[in-house]
Amino acid sequence: MKGFTNVSIGTVIATTVGVVLAQSSESGNHASQPSGEAARPVQTPDPPAKDAGKPAREHALLKQLVGEWDMTFKMYTHPDQPPTESRGTDSVRQLGDHWVISEMRTTLMGAPYHGVMSLGFDPAKKQVQGTYIDSFGCMLWVYKGTVNEAGDTLTLETEGQSLERIGATAKYKEVIQITGKDTRTFHSSTQFENGTWVNVVTIEYIRKK
Repeated sequence: MKGFTNVSIGTVIATTVGVVLAQSSESGNHASQPSGEAARPVQTPDPPAKDAGKPAREHALLKQLVGEWDMTFKMYTHPDQPPTESRGTDSVRQLGDHWVISEMRTTLMGAPYHGVMSLGFDPAKKQVQGTYIDSFGCMLWVYKGTVNEAGDTLTLETEGQSLERIGATAKYKEVIQITGKDTRTFHSSTQFENGTWVNVVTIEYIRKK
């Protein structure tokens, strides 16, 4: 991913238009000002930071997710029972230089399941941000996350429906780990009211050849 910056095209356009309008206004004011009165200076926007366009390790990790994947999906519905397992696919594409969009398809409880995740890095906030929606529910999951120093693990935090009480919410932690050039994993866990974390979903991915 090249050319990362937190100065968008829209920001540049808006700033340019603002400067032009300010200059036009000042020109009109100068014509009516008495001779010898100093004109007010027009302020120009500060240039972006020197390192604003440098790719971060967060961008490098997200880029590794791009591609077509086969996956093994395991859902843990009860701690004393084996997980429900299904096969599926994940198609991940880039949206510009800053975002990736993942579309996962599998079968859960005998019904087709389709999930869509967006992930991107915000240099200003210095964190990964994202969302998730699926075909089983009406909730919009909102993520914030960080990448470790090694650049191979993304940890996302969010809140969602509690698995213990209907109508209550709980904390969730979801970890995406790059385990090889063509392999990665996903682990989702939730925090119960007693403080313990319980694994909910595990996904293993293999890149399609």
